Amino acid sequence: MMTLFIRSLWGTLLLLTMNAQATETQVHFTATPERCIALHKGQICYQDVEFSWKTPERGRYCLMQAQDRQQLLCWDGRNRQRYLLAFEGDKTTRYSLIREGENSPLAEVKVEVTWVYKAPRQSRSGWRLF
Repeated sequence: MMTLFIRSLWGTLLLLTMNAQATETQVHFTATPERCIALHKGQICYQDVEFSWKTPERGRYCLMQAQDRQQLLCWDGRNRQRYLLAFEGDKTTRYSLIREGENSPLAEVKVEVTWVYKAPRQSRSGWRLF
């Protein structure tokens, strides 16, 4: 009876250890806010975006703009990092977190550009005053 209890206790401890290790290998990467809103379609949207992340292990990592692979920031370490970006764009932009020397991203986020008015403002008549 005691042997069965000890085996189940070891099994539970083993599962807890495996879950803790699996959680530590995950990358957490966020952008706040995730949406930038301009007044009219095609206008440049201006927004301060804060990126926040935690990497699973020590190493050299980079925050990049995904489309043109432009490096915004690189660092050594494992702990949580933050970066404030003065976003300026007229289209949705993806950002990736990569380990230096690797091509595939560990995680990606996007800053979506949306508009209040989808069509440019036009007068109802073809006439203009000036």
